[in-house]
Amino acid sequence: MTLVLLPLVGAVGFWAVQGLWEWAWRAISGPPGLTAFASRTVGGEHLYLDPKAATDPATVCKQGVPVTAAGKPASLPITLQAMTDEAIMVIGIEVNVVSSEPPPKGGAVTEPKGCPAALKGRAFDVDLTRIPSPVVPAAGKAGGHQATDLPFTVTADDPEQLNLRLSPGGKDVRFTVKIEWVADGKYGSVTLNGDDRDRERDGFRVMGRPHSSSAPEGN
Repeated sequence: MTLVLLPLVGAVGFWAVQGLWEWAWRAISGPPGLTAFASRTVGGEHLYLDPKAATDPATVCKQGVPVTAAGKPASLPITLQAMTDEAIMVIGIEVNVVSSEPPPKGGAVTEPKGCPAALKGRAFDVDLTRIPSPVVPAAGKAGGHQATDLPFTVTADDPEQLNLRLSPGGKDVRFTVKIEWVADGKYGSVTLNGDDRDRERDGFRVMGRPHSSSAPEGN
């Protein structure tokens, strides 16, 4: 009888240890991951170029900072994709204003001809004149974008395209974006803070026109 029980006890012990190890690994490694990508703000009525920037079309599109106007907002396109086979529920989008300053006096302003525009996707309006900046679903299908609300689900096979429609008022604003999610009952988040126009400073950049005069002022 002992010879029969020993293998059984050993198997039960192995399964128990294996289950404990899997539980411990999940606890240590955290929730399944979510990748979030955003390179720069796009759109707007005009693009602002710093005084030292070149004005060839490629540089204009790559380095120009969107300047918003009524009916012509700028957007930050964000692509979300799960890094696991499990579905990930996005539960929050938090925008943090890093700086809000008057628009620069120098530089050049040009039209964004041939430059990338926001892709269609889930659209949210962001009021950068308020701190904290509210992030609310865009009303209707503004600009051809899909009206949506939180939460929503992202999978590896079904990534999501977000568009944050930005209202900076009459300021030169830099901001970061925090995406919050839940997977397998656990919380996770990722912060986007790098505009590829200026890697030396944190935050994506967008400008607005003051109500009293046009700005930024071109040379």
